[in-house]
Amino acid sequence: MNGRTRLNRGKWLAALAGVTCVLTARASLAAASDGEGSDKPAPGSAEGEGRGERAEDGDEASSEGDTAEGHRPGHDEPAPKKEEIGAVGVDLVLGWGKSPFVAQDAAVNPAAPQVPTFSRSDRTSSNVQSFIFSASAEVAEHLGLGVRMPLTFATFNPDGGPSRSTAGAGNVELEAEYGGPVAKGLRLLGALGVALPTAEGDEIPDGLAAAPAGTFDQTAYDRFSLAKAAAYARGYEDNALFEPHRLGLIPKIGLLYRTHGLSIEPSVKVENLVGTSSALSSGYVGELVGSLRVGYWIHKEFELAVRGWFNTGFAGGADDKTTAATLEPQLVLRFGPVRPYAGLLLPVAGPPNDNGFIGVRLGLTAGF
Repeated sequence: MNGRTRLNRGKWLAALAGVTCVLTARASLAAASDGEGSDKPAPGSAEGEGRGERAEDGDEASSEGDTAEGHRPGHDEPAPKKEEIGAVGVDLVLGWGKSPFVAQDAAVNPAAPQVPTFSRSDRTSSNVQSFIFSASAEVAEHLGLGVRMPLTFATFNPDGGPSRSTAGAGNVELEAEYGGPVAKGLRLLGALGVALPTAEGDEIPDGLAAAPAGTFDQTAYDRFSLAKAAAYARGYEDNALFEPHRLGLIPKIGLLYRTHGLSIEPSVKVENLVGTSSALSSGYVGELVGSLRVGYWIHKEFELAVRGWFNTGFAGGADDKTTAATLEPQLVLRFGPVRPYAGLLLPVAGPPNDNGFIGVRLGLTAGF
């Protein structure tokens, strides 16, 4: 069995393991509850992505309008019979575009024709699959703890050269959040995340050209390309998860407003990315990320939403001081405590757009 076959098999086994984990949690939840709805934030929202939320007094949840024909459009979801204190989830983004990569040169090295040479290419075709596995739980009133673990696979197809596939883990993020109601239907959330420098890969030097094989770590460069492609595919929303050799400190604040099936969720965070290696071109990278999600529950089991966010780099090198923006229409379903969702990531500005990336999001969260 060759290396690429093993990689592809590992890719699908990882996906199958993630889905099996979530479905197992779903089965146990179904046995412990009557399948009633949840008042927790939607997946992919400012407070979602696998983070459990307890129903608070300030949340505007009502079963008014429930009839034999079903839940009337325009009304909030019914409050759960059993409060959810946590959640598990998996978020997958499939992305296609161009990314930096160390590709084999087409020309033969005249000094040593038997030894191939490699150069950096900033626009190599790639397809990438990034998973983020998440879990969270409320440990005290209004206080929750969560963890997110990225796992990424990609294949790169340089012009005129052989394709290469690789896989790697991203930065594991630990987060503490505190939130509660501030008015009728309105919640305030504050959070602090720490992205541990667990991602693999070495930054590719800008001037790398005609480097003979064996003079650099090809695997390390490939994993840097992998991380960059994942960040592009996700529209520069969670770069702290895909920055090799950087420790991330991420304060965040957000609001959640609900009324009659409508939800509005603005949030802002700062990603402070501190280098842990002297080989990085910038010791510190700072990014301001603002987002807005607007959703409407057409039926108690069917929500349409649109998300948008921007990322403005305010510190770092020239490649870091950019502004990116992305839109994402979403569809969310619900089956008791389980919520599958799908979205289309459409970069409209910045490096993800410049490199022609587009992404498809598929995910599932389950409360408990």
